[in-house]
Amino acid sequence: IDEEETKFEKDALLLLSSESVEKEMLELGLVKDTDDYIVCKRILNFDYIGGILNIPKGENVLFVNDTKGTTHKCIEALKDIGITHIKCEPFYPGCELKKDREYRYAITAGEAHLVPEYIENVVDVGPRLFDMPTLIKISEKMQLENYDVNRIVKPYTDKIIHIAKKMVVLNAEAEGVKNILKQKLTSKGHTAKYHFDNIRGSSSALEETKRKAQKLAKTELSILIEGESGTGKELFASAIHNESGRKDGPYLAVNFGALPEEIVESELFGYEEGAFTGAKKGGKVGLFQQADGGTIFLDEVGDISPRVQTKLLRVLQEREVMPVGGSNIQKVDIRVLAATNKDLKAMVQAGTFRDDLYYRLKIGYLNVPPLRERKEDIRSMVEYFIENEETEPVEVEQKVYERFYNYDWSGNVRELRNIVKYMLAIRDDKERITINDLPDEHFFDTNDEYEDVFDINALDLQQRQILMAINHLNGLGKNAGRSLISEILKERGMELSESQVRSRLETLQEKGLVTINRGKSGTTLTKEGRNVLDKCIERALG
Repeated sequence: IDEEETKFEKDALLLLSSESVEKEMLELGLVKDTDDYIVCKRILNFDYIGGILNIPKGENVLFVNDTKGTTHKCIEALKDIGITHIKCEPFYPGCELKKDREYRYAITAGEAHLVPEYIENVVDVGPRLFDMPTLIKISEKMQLENYDVNRIVKPYTDKIIHIAKKMVVLNAEAEGVKNILKQKLTSKGHTAKYHFDNIRGSSSALEETKRKAQKLAKTELSILIEGESGTGKELFASAIHNESGRKDGPYLAVNFGALPEEIVESELFGYEEGAFTGAKKGGKVGLFQQADGGTIFLDEVGDISPRVQTKLLRVLQEREVMPVGGSNIQKVDIRVLAATNKDLKAMVQAGTFRDDLYYRLKIGYLNVPPLRERKEDIRSMVEYFIENEETEPVEVEQKVYERFYNYDWSGNVRELRNIVKYMLAIRDDKERITINDLPDEHFFDTNDEYEDVFDINALDLQQRQILMAINHLNGLGKNAGRSLISEILKERGMELSESQVRSRLETLQEKGLVTINRGKSGTTLTKEGRNVLDKCIERALG
């Protein structure tokens, strides 16, 4: 019908290759809706499906055709036969490409000349073919009573069986690779340990938080989890990953409060060989790259420096990272979960946390309620902690619960868990915990978990940055004087005068983390200060 004069035999069987052709023929007056013709249905040529199956999983792929309608139909046809490992996007004359996407592959049905020139990998499945119902309808119209319909059906079914066999093999191979990857991730600790069943309690406050978390888990949204220390923010992050579409992918957790400033960037984004003194040969893959295809959990996100805030914002916006000392941008497919015990909104107002980063993280939001606001959950949590520690049932005296209900639990669930562990260890009756097994009021002030005694997370952002700067200078063998500390902080986007540095150093000395030496010696970390950093780094990096 593109020719100047269209001619065809009126008494011949007329086949129209699509509904759009039918519409055009009717508009041109070449046929009438009373005429006897067949609008044919067409399918992709399955002989070339193998090339599509070989496209790497997760790739953004252009499907190129000559019209919008046929392009969308072809994409739906691929989905119908189970081609779901790639993300197909339509492209046809007049269609604009998404500027934030990178395309390395294209699929077309005989329209290769329409594929953008920069795409090197093109799978051309050739012109679409009539489907089996159309061929049978033709044979009926032609009154081919003795026609062997099996001649139509068998090649069609043979191709379907061939595709099915190939997809079974590919799926088996993919499953094998996935299992190997999962074993490697598990051996490195890059898996989420907890599910929503592990979050015990039936209070309305907790149930509402769990309900929201389970809904958010099904999305790809970034989520900010706020709550006091010890409320179980990491449990929620782990459970969200395990109930998401990324549950079979890696899960990496990193604690910003535990990472010294000087290694944050290299750990998060990786580095190239020779990027700095002491860099490993061959470089190092960063945590964001390791989390590709899965979830990364950024704990204590309120503690990151202004410089790292800027780089993190780029990751959230573009889903790409650049290793330290490198020049090539690397795409990452990750979901970001973040948690903090600080008031990020107040930090935004104070200018110590970027507002654009804050709102990028807070697309999804959860606030985990403190234990003092849901004391009705205490009994079920105590029972759960005992089940995880003991093989035989242990009864808890009612007076113990009464004491628990009258306590404010400043350390939240973590403090409750530690007290239960203590009481199980020192009880006299192996089948029962009594009021006599409770620790004295000063017990956990000196014997709680190491991180609770010297909790670097209790420091404000400025104190933490000063502590990191001292550690950096001590490591270089330089004297950590107020002027040098002030210079380092300025480089990291934090303006503090020498006088302000001095007052904060005095606070750190009161906490027992630094020693202020007069003269050339400068300020040094105490043994306790170094131990805190070493323990926190070990915990953060697993």
